Amino acid sequence: DNVKMMFEVETLVNASPATVSRAGIIYVSDTDLDWAPVIEAWVRKRPDPTRQDILRELISRWMGQCTPTDPGPCFDFLSRNTSEVMKEGRV
Repeated sequence: DNVKMMFEVETLVNASPATVSRAGIIYVSDTDLDWAPVIEAWVRKRPDPTRQDILRELISRWMGQCTPTDPGPCFDFLSRNTSEVMKEGRV
């Protein structure tokens, strides 16, 4: 029997190189992987190609472009008009 476990950690401050190599830890910064690849993967799973194009247009219009300095109008609105209970990334 095999068991696969996945842990998500905020930082690797306390991880030694041996721990990182044995556990196969991959660190991806939230600035390298933002919300755009996650949404694009979701859009690609939609069965109808026509709807995929429509979804991409809607996402571009309402979510905006995903850049490290500008998360888009939706996230800008949320950050200005709401308060976070827990600090999280944009993904």
